[in-house]
Amino acid sequence: MARPLRIVHCFRSPVGGIFRHVRDLVAAQRAAGHSVGIICDSSTGGAHEDALFEAIRPQLDLGLVRIPMRRAVTPGDIATLWRAFREIRRIGPDVIHAHGAKGGAYARIIGTMLRLSGRPVARLYCPHGG
Repeated sequence: MARPLRIVHCFRSPVGGIFRHVRDLVAAQRAAGHSVGIICDSSTGGAHEDALFEAIRPQLDLGLVRIPMRRAVTPGDIATLWRAFREIRRIGPDVIHAHGAKGGAYARIIGTMLRLSGRPVARLYCPHGG
């Protein structure tokens, strides 16, 4: 490995298989020496997911950002996209790893915006199935 990477995982719903997959990736990426963060929805999940976040929080060098992300496409997505953009720009990742449809859309748009502003960032998209 040339240098450790700064990796941000972006997905909507922190429940079920996607959340398990992201937690596994965070553990593996941290074990490989990378810094990792998560941006996801704040309106889904419950006490079980909150406990899972608390367990993984020490591994999230780049932090945990939870913002409201609706499942359906709405005009509110513009404000959510802007907020997610500001957070990801602040973090300054080398890689934005997107999961699921909504997380994928946000991450690909944000990655393009960062690239257009001169910040090289890789975008990886895992569509997952629902």
